[in-house]
Amino acid sequence: MRPGYSLALLGTLLACVAVGATSARADENYFGYSYGTETLPKGSWELYNWVTWRTSKGAGSYNALDIKQEIEYGFTDKFQGSLYLNTRYHGIHDSQPVEIEDGVATPEYPNRDQFQFDGVQTSFKYALLSPYKDPLGFALYAEPGWSQTSKESGQRENAWSIELKALLQKNFLDDQLIAVLNIIPEYEWAKGKGASHWENEFEFEVTGGLSYRVAPKWFVGVETRYTSEYPDFPDETARAYWAFFMGPVVHYTAERWWVTVTALPQVYGAPQDDARSHSLNLDELEKLEVRVKTGFNF
Repeated sequence: MRPGYSLALLGTLLACVAVGATSARADENYFGYSYGTETLPKGSWELYNWVTWRTSKGAGSYNALDIKQEIEYGFTDKFQGSLYLNTRYHGIHDSQPVEIEDGVATPEYPNRDQFQFDGVQTSFKYALLSPYKDPLGFALYAEPGWSQTSKESGQRENAWSIELKALLQKNFLDDQLIAVLNIIPEYEWAKGKGASHWENEFEFEVTGGLSYRVAPKWFVGVETRYTSEYPDFPDETARAYWAFFMGPVVHYTAERWWVTVTALPQVYGAPQDDARSHSLNLDELEKLEVRVKTGFNF
């Protein structure tokens, strides 16, 4: 990591935790990447702060922060909606993939040290079954969004997306052990700066986790994430890449706020670039992601 990046990233993470640790508690997120099936009570509001740090592409120095500010409202006891404002930071130095064309090595994107406003999203969640009242919790989720910044490179692009989720949750041992599973298809249309046509891609993810209450206010567990991409879908059905992540998750709840931290190292991915890794996909993805989520209710 280049000098100055470590302090800047650490300061941003700590500041975002502090923002969340100032007010009231409501619908808690026990996982960083996976969603539970519960919704806010009718008329309730909740504010979230998300910070995701993505780091290391196996060459040079690569650090990115995805920062979201989310406000959530319960329209009914089973239906809620959210609005997100998104910002991104990229600190890139000689880490970009290199394309060889006519014998000339050309980096895919330039070095960068920049914060940028990324875009907006909305989301809607409807709970059909509750894990506290029914044998299995089940909810449906939809998230349309617009972005103007490439997640990988930080370059300008115009992108529209729609993400859908099927959410499952099962509680055990009088709600001391929580298990979740999310099935997530996403479709995106993107056009880079100066491009003449739109490109489309289909992403498919499955996330899940187990979290156990080890002490009053403390949950500790494990979270997993499988992600894959299919460019030009449905015209092309070949999978461009995939990767599997797994790591620990810790959740703490106080009387008036909560915080969740997940660290997800990439365990295996393909295709690999042997110059970067023999077991990981580091062209499109990173070696490690760390997510901090805080929330309060009002």
